[in-house]
Amino acid sequence: MATLTLPKSKTAILIMDCQNDIVHENGKMAAMSGGAMAKLIKERNVLGTIARLAAAGRSAKIPIIHVRHAYRPDYLDAPLNTPILASMKSNEILKDGTWGAEIHQDLAPDPADIVITKTRVSSFYASPLEAILSAQGITHLVLTGIATDGVVEGTARDGVDRGYYVVIPDDCCATFSEQGHRAALSGVLGMLTTVCKADDVIKALPHA
Repeated sequence: MATLTLPKSKTAILIMDCQNDIVHENGKMAAMSGGAMAKLIKERNVLGTIARLAAAGRSAKIPIIHVRHAYRPDYLDAPLNTPILASMKSNEILKDGTWGAEIHQDLAPDPADIVITKTRVSSFYASPLEAILSAQGITHLVLTGIATDGVVEGTARDGVDRGYYVVIPDDCCATFSEQGHRAALSGVLGMLTTVCKADDVIKALPHA
């Protein structure tokens, strides 16, 4: 991997979709997958690694942006055009105001963190993310979250198309299987983004 560069005042760390319904062993998505993804997240200490990266980012005065995936209680904003998104409504997953839609306690936002909400796969779609990044002059994004082949891949592809430099620490994301995780990162994402480790990002952070 080439030397990782994260410019001062132009870098942000995104923590995406790390909510109870998605990452907790008692979450509704865990129940749908037989607990496979929640087990991998716990075995690989993904949430702990994200928390460590976020703490380093805060020390370096890097914006930490939490992205929540949540729907209105009546699900009027929930799309029905794909099986996985349609299942959110039928199984009452990620209903705003419920425990399942809350950010996991291991990644609870600090008061200075930014929290935004989305209703689609990409963190850019129909959310205030790009307006926030533009207002702060952000050009480099460090993407973390669940799942690798969901929000991480969707946001990475969208971000690259919008002109952002994208970095993905592979120990800060996971999906339903280790094979799926590796396949996502070793495919096109490996050519569009910089795939590395959390420690590589921490080392590259522009300290205040």
